[in-house]
Formats: sequence, structure tokens, C-alpha cells
Amino acid sequence: MNITFIGAGAIGTLWATQLVQAGHRVQVITRAGTEVCRQLVLDSHTVTVPANQPQAITDCDLLMVCTKAYDVMPALQPLIEQLHPDTIIVLMHNGMGPHAQIKTLVSPSQPLLLATTSHGVFSPSQGSYQHTGHGETYIGAANQAGQQCAFVAEVLDHALSPVYWHEAILHQLWHKLAVNCVINPLTAIHQVNNGALLSADYQDTIQLLCQELARVMQADGLATHAEQLKTQALTVARATANNYSSMNRDCYHGRKTELEQITGYLLARAAHHQIKVPTHQALYDAVKQREVQKG
Repeated sequence: MNITFIGAGAIGTLWATQLVQAGHRVQVITRAGTEVCRQLVLDSHTVTVPANQPQAITDCDLLMVCTKAYDVMPALQPLIEQLHPDTIIVLMHNGMGPHAQIKTLVSPSQPLLLATTSHGVFSPSQGSYQHTGHGETYIGAANQAGQQCAFVAEVLDHALSPVYWHEAILHQLWHKLAVNCVINPLTAIHQVNNGALLSADYQDTIQLLCQELARVMQADGLATHAEQLKTQALTVARATANNYSSMNRDCYHGRKTELEQITGYLLARAAHHQIKVPTHQALYDAVKQREVQKG
């Protein structure tokens, strides 16, 4: 397949290199748009792919959008009219929310898929990445046209297994969001690694966060409960104990975070259902204040 990536950061590099090794023709669109090729470095192995080629968008069969959540709309919007009507768009990013905006941009006949992955990728230096944790990937349809594209899961699975087609992908994304709502802001505010959240100091706060999450998720139609969410969050914290969350690193380096697409999405759904979530609101305010101070 002709596969074009928008976003060649950690997750984009991981998937692009794996798809090249699986025999696909991969190109990337970069932020600056001036490069004609891009070297992708994963686990000290370098793959060189074309970049910013004129036909990268018009000829692609599969468009993988792996940017930061807040960059999805500005990155994709200028390219929509160049896409072939049959090109499959896959959004693979942290948080939730951009898919609703993208659905209003694309024709109902344009296949739109959502994906989430738990693979761990670490950047020891600028432009170089290490695959630090093997995980699972789920992908599913965001619109009716996307329901005909379950084969994409097989394409991705052949490159980096396991990949599962999920009929209710928004539910899967909600569970990923729930874990991020617990781990990301806590580790960002306290500037600790994920494993630190296993200590007794954080358990009362995590319990409150999960209770609030469960109420909002149940109102959104998901069958879950606080103890299940707490178990999921602590399992991820344990499995990635030595890792630092993306929000932690963004705060550390004074960069914009994905707070709005993570905790912000939860707050919006809570407001929609008129559910109070004071613990999440307090974390949101604390991270926001840190962003303002760094800015």
C-alpha cells in the first residue's frame, strides 16, 4: 500500500518503520514541509523515506495521522481536498475530541478510522527513538464508510502485532483516556515517573479520580466501575514504571500539553451530563497553571 504519515514523532516513527519493513511504500509529511526525505531512527536502525512529495497525499491509500492531539485539525484540514475519496484516514493520537471535528470535514463516503496503541516509545535524543514497551493496538470505524475497512487491522497487524479490529472503538478510546486522565496530570504536576503512582501517597487521589471517571463513563454508556478503572491505571503504571508520561515531559520542557484532549475532554463530558468532578478539575487547573508559568 501507499501509506503517508502526518507526524513522524514517537508513534509515527514506530509505525512508519515497521510498515516499511513489512514492504509498504511509506512517505511522511513534516511540519516544516521543506525536507525531501526523512531519516527515521528506531532502536539505532535508520530507515530513509520520502518526505513532502507532491503526490504523497493524492496517491496515498492510507493516511496515518500521528500528531499531537491539538495538531490533528490544523495538520489535516488543509489536505482534505487533495485526498482521493477512497483514501482511508486513520487518527492515532492521545486523548479524544479531534475525531468529531474531522468527521465534519470529510465526506461521509471517506473512510475514517480511530486507533489507539499501548506501545511504549522513548526518545533518548532529538529524532531518535527506542521501542521500550510492546503493547496492543485497537482500530475501528469512526463513520459508516470506515466500517468497510476492517482489513486495515490485518495490514497493521502484519507490521506490528497484535492489532485488533474493535466494533466499539470509542469505548476502547474511553478506557485509554481514563488511564491517561489518572497518570498524565499526576505525573506532570509532581514530576515523577509512572511507577511513583504505585506508592501509598497517591492512592486516595487515584481512588477519587476513578470514582469520578466511572460516573462520567457510565453516563456516556460504558459499563465500568471505579475499581476496574483503578486496576487498569495501576497496571499501566506498573508496566511502565520507569517511563515518564508525555504530559510529564511536555511540562518539564515547557511545551504545550494535550491536557485539553485528555482531562479537558472528561470535563466537557462531565459538564454535558451535569456531573461534578472536582478532583479532575483540580488537576486540570494545576497543569494549566504550570503551562501558563512556563509560557
